[in-house]
Amino acid sequence: MNQQAIRSLIDLSVHGDKASFRRLVESHQDFVYATAFRLLCNDYDTEEVVQETFIRVWKNLDRFNNEMRFTTWLYKIVVNLCYDKMKAYRSSRNHFMVGMDGSLAMNQPSAENIETTFMNSELAGIIRFLTDQLTPKQKLVFTLVAIEELTVDEIVTITGMTPEKIKSNLYCAKQNIKKKLNRMEERRDKK
Repeated sequence: MNQQAIRSLIDLSVHGDKASFRRLVESHQDFVYATAFRLLCNDYDTEEVVQETFIRVWKNLDRFNNEMRFTTWLYKIVVNLCYDKMKAYRSSRNHFMVGMDGSLAMNQPSAENIETTFMNSELAGIIRFLTDQLTPKQKLVFTLVAIEELTVDEIVTITGMTPEKIKSNLYCAKQNIKKKLNRMEERRDKK
């Protein structure tokens, strides 16, 4: 969807057109889900963030700056919500995994996408293992750079961190992940 169409949907949504807002949500839902999942690696938390993202968009759409790309603004909301979740997780450590049966998930996987769900779960497990001990800021920056492939300038816009803080957190994250990979290799070699 081009920027003009998005701006038109935003305008109509601000004036109470729920059908336009629904189209705006539907056209960006996959983007929001993918972004949140890459950061959280958990279906349940991702679903919560997706819902909260669009609630915040609805409540704050009238404050949207038309000079900014909508996806950048949306990205900022998603990232901030994920960052809050990561901080809460790190402080509570009462995190749980969603079972393959979808018992905690909002949407159970269909027969057609069980293999994809399994592969995503396996990948999520690896990412979670490698990033679990990182601070929330390190995990956020690492994910935005390494997985989302954003530039430092884009991350500054999204997070409000200085370029120096971003580079410092990225360096620390890479060092921590490197140590974990080395430990994994050592354990594997001992077997």
